[in-house]
Amino acid sequence: MSEAKAPRVRVLVADDHPVYREGVSRAIKARPEFELVAEAEDGRQALELVKELSPDVAVLDVQMPGLQGNDVLHAIKREGLPTRVVLLSAHVDNETVYRAVASGAGAYLSKESSRDRICDAISAVARGEVVLSSEVQAGLASEIETRERDERPG
Repeated sequence: MSEAKAPRVRVLVADDHPVYREGVSRAIKARPEFELVAEAEDGRQALELVKELSPDVAVLDVQMPGLQGNDVLHAIKREGLPTRVVLLSAHVDNETVYRAVASGAGAYLSKESSRDRICDAISAVARGEVVLSSEVQAGLASEIETRERDERPG
């Protein structure tokens, strides 16, 4: 009796830097559990493709022309689309990470993350997990602490 193969995770990659986008796409294509369904070079195109193709996971650069990665995330959530989001950023600032996680990002990773780390995060996010790279964890904790302190009645 043969076991049923798990369905492949359908992934979209959006990044305005062609070399980085191609590298992430190549890493995804190399993993048998993934199917790369589309690539986008800006946020508007990414959102159109998410609406059209309904990928399981969208891997989005935080800073893109047209719509930023966070803007695409907000639109996906606002419209009730089932696509989960992995955000990649060259700049890891506490407030941006906080807003992304609060908005429902499944993962927030530094662009310095290895291809295996990015692919492992895609798998985890597809399963409904939340993944934060070590570079952002301490900053997020600090941002939560700061907001809690600032919002506490004096």
